[in-house]
Amino acid sequence: MNKPVYVFVNRVYPPAGGATGELLREMAEGLVADGARVVVVTGSAGERPGKLQRETVNGVEVVRVWSPPLRRSSHWKRALDYAVLYPQFAWHVARLGSVEAVVSMTDPPMQMILAPWAGMRAWRKIHWAQDVYPDLAVKLGVIPEGSLLAKLLAYFANHALRSHDDVVVPGRCMREALISRGISARRLEVIPNWSAIKAASADEVSAMRRRHGWGEEFVVLYSGNLGLAHDFDTVADAVRHCEGARIRFVIAGEGPRLDQLREAMAGFPRVTFLPPQPKQDLAAFLGAPDIHLVTVGKGLSGLVVPSKTYGILAAGRPIIYVGGPTDEVARVITEAGAGIVVKNGDGAGLAKVLRELAGSGSRVDRMAAGAQEASRDFTLAKAMAKWRGLFQ
Repeated sequence: MNKPVYVFVNRVYPPAGGATGELLREMAEGLVADGARVVVVTGSAGERPGKLQRETVNGVEVVRVWSPPLRRSSHWKRALDYAVLYPQFAWHVARLGSVEAVVSMTDPPMQMILAPWAGMRAWRKIHWAQDVYPDLAVKLGVIPEGSLLAKLLAYFANHALRSHDDVVVPGRCMREALISRGISARRLEVIPNWSAIKAASADEVSAMRRRHGWGEEFVVLYSGNLGLAHDFDTVADAVRHCEGARIRFVIAGEGPRLDQLREAMAGFPRVTFLPPQPKQDLAAFLGAPDIHLVTVGKGLSGLVVPSKTYGILAAGRPIIYVGGPTDEVARVITEAGAGIVVKNGDGAGLAKVLRELAGSGSRVDRMAAGAQEASRDFTLAKAMAKWRGLFQ
């Protein structure tokens, strides 16, 4: 019997960094273990970037097209870098011919427009959305609201989504956002993201705290991308309101908001900036703080669901979520008793919560237990079971 063939398209795939690439790798290797043939069409990973590369990694066939390094100097230059990828991805998918499924992802943005055409001979065409475009770009000011470009992209995006057999979203809020755009509920499938992280031991966590010199301080960690979609203004305001308290704020990551955040936090000695942590240290690092911060900017409900949430839950740590009360992260931590929700702009309220938690270890422990329990709902095995249902 011939193996089923599943094709995935995404800008990044390991060793290239990026959360979507790591999710895709775990999914692809799981499908190979099921007996499928999996082809990933992706961008270059830095080696010989001017040449097309084909390789098989852990059973996954990886086709790497030429891709330029993303320029952050302007939105238009970044868009041009993306534009190089769209025709290459479409061409290599179309060349594969008849396959069981073609799955497009949201990196680069808007590639779902070409995906149905490129995969026209696929039995199923699926879009795996991690963000909602062009809505997210409009809300962030990358594309002017009400402009002809915004209207055209919205029209083509809606048409493309309706051309897919299924649209997979990571949260209920995103499903609701797409329904409000006129996408049929029957096409939408909620499959949450997951984390392969295993909670570190108490000794490993203690060693990590000693390494960073955190001692007995109450440590609040933001770990991950410092991107435009995240709310750091509320966090910066909370830092100011916490001045004098024995609370250590740690910002670990990189992204376009890093320099702005460093400038805002200049002069606050209890704020520490760290680079992204090595993968082998991540479980202990995520388990080391007393509490984590996860944020989404105001007005972005349903347009993005922070994937870092699931690694934090797997590490067994509670979350303070800065964002809307109906956002997926807010729902998850509220339902599990794994954290607290603070609305955007309420820096004083966030500081008040942190001061209270810093003096209540038992409350933090109860939320940590809720996080560990909730993590059992967000595993690769559970996600794979739902994906198999779509493919079959």
